[in-house]
Amino acid sequence: MPDNKQNAHMYYLLGFAELNDSLLQAYRNLHLTLQSIFMVLGAGLLVAVLHFNEALRSTLAACVLVALGIISTYILFKIRGIIIARGKDVSYWHCELIKAEQGLPPDRRYFTQFKIYQKLQRSKAEYLRQWTQLAKGLTDEEIRLLVETGLGHTRKILDKWLFIAIVVIWLLLAIIGIGYTIYTYVRVP
Repeated sequence: MPDNKQNAHMYYLLGFAELNDSLLQAYRNLHLTLQSIFMVLGAGLLVAVLHFNEALRSTLAACVLVALGIISTYILFKIRGIIIARGKDVSYWHCELIKAEQGLPPDRRYFTQFKIYQKLQRSKAEYLRQWTQLAKGLTDEEIRLLVETGLGHTRKILDKWLFIAIVVIWLLLAIIGIGYTIYTYVRVP
């Protein structure tokens, strides 16, 4: 049974892990909210571009659309940097929790067991057989692999592919808007 000092240490680590994870989720929520607003405005501007039959109005709406896309993409890259950094902080605290658990009996390493469970759900069992041997101590490298320092399953989707998808959508909106504007100039009245 762990002593009070070890319990206090575990709660300390858990508190920082929770704080950083909460901040990470708040930044992601802020980012998705901002990008959703920008996307709705961008879609509305594209509809305006496509609605205008007059070249000058279509050009003005397309310029605003492109400017909004640039602003949105700039904000996206700034917030992405913050989210990536906060994700690294979360990974750090998760590694520290697992390191601290190495001093506990294997059946009381709850966070380690949870991370192993996550890994087993997402990867091939034969590759992860080593993780099920909780009786042995984990090396720093094994802990980093377990925590998936960098981009794990969820982070690959939220912190990489979602950002790429938003940039692609803005490119498509801009290409369609500019393309239609050019069409309004060259079409025969």
